[in-house]
Amino acid sequence: MQLHPADAEARLGFDTIRARLLAHARTPYGREKLEALQPVADVDAVAAPLARAGEMQSAVASGSPVPVRETADIRATLRRLGPKGSRVSGEELADVRHTLETLRALHDDLHGRQRHAPALWQIGQRVVVIKALEDRIFRTIDENGEVRDDASPELSRLARAIQNAEGQVRSAVQRALREATAQGWATEDQPTIRGGRAVIPVRAEAKRKIKGFVQDVSSTGQTVFVEPAAAVEINNEIRELQVARGYEIERILAEVSAHLRHHRPEIERSLEALATLDAAHAAGRLAHDLGAIVPEVASAGAMRLVGARNPVLMLHVASGEGRGGKEASGARGSEAAGEPAARAARDVVPLDLSLGDEHVTLVVTGPNAGGKSVALKTVGLFALMGACGLPVPAAPGTRLVLPTRIFVDVGDRQSIEDDLSTFTSHLQTMRRVLEEADERSLVLIDEAGTGTDPAEGGAIAESVLRRLTQRRAMTVATTHVGALKAFAHDTPGAENASMEFSRQRLEPTYRFQTGIPGSSYAFEIARRVGLDGPVIDEARAKVGESAARLEDLLAEAESRAEEAERTRAEAEIQLKEANRVRADYEQRLEKHRAERDAIKAAALADADSILRDANAAVERAVREIKEAEAEKEATQLARQRLAETKETVQRRSRNVDKRRKRRAPSTPGGALLGPASGAKAAGAPASSGPIAVGDQVRIDGNGASGEVLELTGKEAVIALGALTSRVKLKRLTKVGGRKEQKVFVKGGGAHEPLPITRARVKVDLRGQRVEDALQEVERFVDEGIAAGLPSVEILHGKGTGALRQAIQNQLARRRDIVGFEAAEWDQGGDGVTVVRLA
Repeated sequence: MQLHPADAEARLGFDTIRARLLAHARTPYGREKLEALQPVADVDAVAAPLARAGEMQSAVASGSPVPVRETADIRATLRRLGPKGSRVSGEELADVRHTLETLRALHDDLHGRQRHAPALWQIGQRVVVIKALEDRIFRTIDENGEVRDDASPELSRLARAIQNAEGQVRSAVQRALREATAQGWATEDQPTIRGGRAVIPVRAEAKRKIKGFVQDVSSTGQTVFVEPAAAVEINNEIRELQVARGYEIERILAEVSAHLRHHRPEIERSLEALATLDAAHAAGRLAHDLGAIVPEVASAGAMRLVGARNPVLMLHVASGEGRGGKEASGARGSEAAGEPAARAARDVVPLDLSLGDEHVTLVVTGPNAGGKSVALKTVGLFALMGACGLPVPAAPGTRLVLPTRIFVDVGDRQSIEDDLSTFTSHLQTMRRVLEEADERSLVLIDEAGTGTDPAEGGAIAESVLRRLTQRRAMTVATTHVGALKAFAHDTPGAENASMEFSRQRLEPTYRFQTGIPGSSYAFEIARRVGLDGPVIDEARAKVGESAARLEDLLAEAESRAEEAERTRAEAEIQLKEANRVRADYEQRLEKHRAERDAIKAAALADADSILRDANAAVERAVREIKEAEAEKEATQLARQRLAETKETVQRRSRNVDKRRKRRAPSTPGGALLGPASGAKAAGAPASSGPIAVGDQVRIDGNGASGEVLELTGKEAVIALGALTSRVKLKRLTKVGGRKEQKVFVKGGGAHEPLPITRARVKVDLRGQRVEDALQEVERFVDEGIAAGLPSVEILHGKGTGALRQAIQNQLARRRDIVGFEAAEWDQGGDGVTVVRLA
């Protein structure tokens, strides 16, 4: 798609849209893709981005957004892995792991969205999950990019050796300091560090009385810092261990780098997919901010905007800027409150516009600051957004046409350097338009015919618009030139449009009207602002009676159109209310019918039950009379039962009648025991063998089932949900054996001792939240105990002391550790807690 001039995007406000997109991007890959985003006139090319943006918007609106996370740019790291044998740093590997985690989360999330987000799912299929590499880096590199002490058995051994040697150094230095203090040679009661070595401060005259080496001297020369001889050899050993540790770290980094190099092609392809997903995520977030839709997009035919709102204006209003905007804004001046996007949708007046169907040219007139320029820019912005695959803030039914060229003549383009006036610049643009515009072009001209003599400027503008109309180029032109209104009325393919103005309030309503030319309302506005009456009357006389009459007729036409619109809106409201009442009535009627059917069914069921019970009672009475050979006493007893049965039938019949006459009561939701709870057990097959404690049994007769808790003689105690019951054994049927008991260990799975070479001896919790840090302390201490370590160290820093206090409070509640204390002065002091495990 070609744009003219070069800054056409900025003139329409698309630079604001791009800036908001970039603000929503989460990754450098997505930001780079959005910075390079260009409009295209290919419908097929924008279909997929539009679909992805719409699916992202739906995911955000549903509260389950796709997990696109902030990531570092690892492309330079991957490029450096080209030569065989090259390696990357621990910090770079940490960035790679975080990126792999993001890719895995995206892949897993999109895998479940195939049905509801097929376009996103398709991109998600390009993301490769490399869990083995991710786990390897996790086991090797910590969150700070440092190689873990347990990254290899050798590194773990060296770390413990250094720790033990440092403990020996501390002991040697402390012994020397105690001796120096006892002799009165020491100047302080704590050792210190000079040149990376532990030393004790002593008076200068006593330096030869202590076996050791002077490492430093105070600025006054009164104090020397002596490294005790007993610590020198151990410190040298520590240096050797540290060198060996450095070599082992280099070996480990080279090994992991080789694994990363092997997977470089898959990762680079996944990063391309991540860039596409991040760009779609940003577009979806923007669409959510604007309440946008995915429009129909075509390469030809009519452009239809339904309920279209200028997106730049919406972002402006949503941010709280320009409230009460009266200056060429197209937004109402209300002080609306609430959620920003909803406020923007409410305050920005929607636009309905059609172009390219019956008419290809729209001449928009109306008062200053009435919204003409906003309407024109909205058309241009929608064309650009559609051509970039972005949803637009409009209503369903919106149809965008992707032009091959967009010409924009908006704003003041005068230039002192190029010796261009506003009118000359305008004419140069018109020359370019007439040379290149065709039926696949969109031409936007703001304030056509201005910048020179109105009659001459209007004549040139009319001639340009006539040729553009003949070429079927889609054109929107705003103007105050009256002659262009007549041109739009008389020319096939052209149409008048205007921005509505309230004569009662003498202010714009920002409503777009097609088919009605607008008045500038210059005299009315001048009178409102207090311009002298005789001045206005003289001005009207100079305009001429016919011109003034024309303006009055236009104003009257607008007023009638406004009244007709108001009447239509009221009728629409009344129709909606009538439809609502009708829907409510039909819903109530359907509910009553359902209740009636339910009551009828229940009554029939009750009647059937009554007849069955009555027949059973009669049959039982007859049988008893026969069995008793019609003895008088038995006959009387049977008759008494028949009478009771009759009374029961009558009573239940009366209840049925009452239920028919009233609404059916709501059914309670659930019971402790009922047919549903025992349905499964009732149908379960019986098991062989004697009943024992723990068996699952069924109670014959009522179908209830439960577990045997206790056996006492010929009875058993059964657990029935939350109740227990004592039941005779002969009424029980065994339906299952003892349930398998499962014991779960905290952390999931069985707790197996960790090999000591894999256990960490130190953990860094600085910068973590207290809750997260306490969970890590639990895992870390458990690992140390399982590995049989004598002690471990927790680095939490000093800061305010809140994290240290929380950790030590938690440690104090544990009964499986020996104790804990602050580290030695040269090992971090109060910033480190040493936990003794054995």
